[in-house]
Amino acid sequence: MVLSGDHIYKMDYSLMISFHEKKRADATIAVLRVPENEAHRFGIMNSDEDMRILDFEEKPENPKSDMASMGVYVFNWKKVKEYLIKDDADPNSNNDFGKNIIPAMLDNGEKMYAYPFGGYWKDVGTIESLWEANMELLGPSPNINLHDRAWRIFSRNPNQPPQYVDNSAKIATSFISEGCYIFGEVRNSILFPGVTINKGAKVEGSIIMQNTVIGENCKINRAIIDEDTVVGNDCVIGGNINITVVGHEAKIKDKVTIMDGSSIDPREIVEC
Repeated sequence: MVLSGDHIYKMDYSLMISFHEKKRADATIAVLRVPENEAHRFGIMNSDEDMRILDFEEKPENPKSDMASMGVYVFNWKKVKEYLIKDDADPNSNNDFGKNIIPAMLDNGEKMYAYPFGGYWKDVGTIESLWEANMELLGPSPNINLHDRAWRIFSRNPNQPPQYVDNSAKIATSFISEGCYIFGEVRNSILFPGVTINKGAKVEGSIIMQNTVIGENCKINRAIIDEDTVVGNDCVIGGNINITVVGHEAKIKDKVTIMDGSSIDPREIVEC
């Protein structure tokens, strides 16, 4: 099996492996239907009624279908090893499964099948999709259940004290992780462990990562702020249209405005 690292989903791989073995396939690619306006972002394929793949296009400008590769592959090891060795010896190759290995196998008539997947899946390879995936968790019935006791999601536990919410704080429709200190207003946002939102600050539609401090009277909207960042007082970050990004360990001065849709490297704005 070969898996991508920037996707969010729950999948029982044993079912896909059984499908692969039943078809006596050389390669099996997990697929799902995507909106037509997003199909150009993915590897798109067509198959026959038996799900055997007929053609494959990597991120086509004009997709022929909406059946997208999930970046989840099962290979016959001996077969794919041959193609990997050949690809490694090709100086013109991108050394990429979607661009090189899969098309080469298909061109040579190898037995390749599409495995249909009907569950939740999200590619978070772009800023917008990462933001969307986080915001989707805040709905009343999210497509992926973080509270499913039958299939738990395990991650690093920072083991911090419970979050502290001051009497002056206002919180609505948000995830507030342990170790957070909230003195301001937080709406429709996700706060990672150890975040501090100081008095008078308003955070809305944003993702604030671990151990970041938001200063007093700041306005943060539709932003992703990376971990260990310190935002000074009276700052304005973000707007109403595009996602604004602030990089890791940034130190932002007081009264700085970072416009809607900007992407700020930590070295660009530092404390004087």
